[in-house]
Amino acid sequence: MSYLALYRKYRPTGFDGVIGQDHIVKTLINQIKTERLGHAYLFTGTRGTGKTSLAKIFAKAINCLSPINGSPCGKCESCIALADPSNIDILEIDAASNNGVNEIRELREKVQYPPVSCKYKVYIIDEVHMLSPSAFNALLKTLEEPPKHAIFILATTEAHKIPATILSRCMRFDFKLIPTEDIASHIEEIYKKQGKPYEKEAVFAIAKAGEGSLRDALSIADTAMSYVEGKLTYDQVNEILGSTNFETLQVFIDNIIDGNAGEVLETVNKLASLGKSMSVLCKDVNDLLRNLLVIKTCKNAKEILAIPETKFENLKLISDKANEERLLRAMEIFSLLENDLKYSLHPRILFETASVKASRPDSDYNIEALMSRIKSLEEKLASGVKVAVKDATKPTVAAEKESINQENELLTAQDVKGKLLFNLRKNGSEMLWNFMQTIKVEFDGKTVTLNVQTADDGELLNKPENSAKIKTALPEFADMITIKVSDREKMLDGIDQATEKIKKIFGDDIVIIND
Repeated sequence: MSYLALYRKYRPTGFDGVIGQDHIVKTLINQIKTERLGHAYLFTGTRGTGKTSLAKIFAKAINCLSPINGSPCGKCESCIALADPSNIDILEIDAASNNGVNEIRELREKVQYPPVSCKYKVYIIDEVHMLSPSAFNALLKTLEEPPKHAIFILATTEAHKIPATILSRCMRFDFKLIPTEDIASHIEEIYKKQGKPYEKEAVFAIAKAGEGSLRDALSIADTAMSYVEGKLTYDQVNEILGSTNFETLQVFIDNIIDGNAGEVLETVNKLASLGKSMSVLCKDVNDLLRNLLVIKTCKNAKEILAIPETKFENLKLISDKANEERLLRAMEIFSLLENDLKYSLHPRILFETASVKASRPDSDYNIEALMSRIKSLEEKLASGVKVAVKDATKPTVAAEKESINQENELLTAQDVKGKLLFNLRKNGSEMLWNFMQTIKVEFDGKTVTLNVQTADDGELLNKPENSAKIKTALPEFADMITIKVSDREKMLDGIDQATEKIKKIFGDDIVIIND
């Protein structure tokens, strides 16, 4: 006998076998019990969530003579008749390959004939969104006034492509993504029945890779059974999925957090030489950054991630070195990269650029990056600066000044600008915050100089209301902030004034200015 794929072998035959769709199962069972059946149903949701399986179960259940808890018994005359592949009372139509108007016209003619051995004749139209506009028009009248013995079940992954006139005539059921824990439990049951030994973390990794689709997860589980004869491990599942080696990825992220751009590029070169896809690598990096954020923010991170103990401890060491803002900014960089890689002719260059950018927050003026740098600086100041005090309770004025000077010496021009932008936005000065993005800031340890390009820009910052906002954003430098107009702008102003004097002496019609 030929081998049967796991997702086919363990396809549910009753409502109790359907996973993760309790809200739909309960509604359908109640309709069967109360005999309040509709004439048209729409099952929509992501692939592999049980739309077709539930449609087949429902079709058999409404024809079963003695259902058990709403599910078909499998023993009555109707169930036995429907188990025969030649039975025509339940017809499954693939709309992807039968999407023309002629096929639907043929269906309209045959739907008038009553069922042969059952109470209802059920038409399951899979991928119904693939029907042509003329085919939808042909189906419309049948859905509006179908025979009493006919029930239509339309299944699709893209309900937005179905005309509103069709949608309004159907009972709609939205299938949700199946929780990872439910998929993992189901795979464990199957492996036990198959006699396959496994690590719990390996099964969870398979379930996670399914991304809410039970069929996708079962396909991976099927491949994993053939990959190794003995016990299935977490690392073996990662090899099957084509994921980057965990240790290499850990070193890559560690270097990003430490700001070692050179080592980051060396790791990318090593992975590229092994033929690693930049898209797959980007996805793996995002997954690991997400794990670090979970460890950083969740008390039960070990239960959420379900990864081996040693790997969890290694990730915890990395997460302890980074603050939340730093991780969020890195995730944002690589998430944007994931989309850009789809259309790039040079994916490696894009990936290397994003990697260096993530490892150099000092050159990133994004608000998360600035917050990360400020928080990091505050942590350094809190742990490294000592304040001289006169007694055990109250510091002297001289000690306070000395402490402020020590803190100021640690600041750079970028730190000052970051703090200025952060506080402006925090105080609600959005327009001034936006304007200050392009302003160059100089800092010599005592004086903050704001360099502007034009005299008009200088007048704008010197306005009392704007000057007050800037001083509030940098209170420790309130009396040490100066605004400097570009020398080139001053020179141009001088040329303009001289030109005006010449024109007044000789007249506008005689003087010609050459650029």
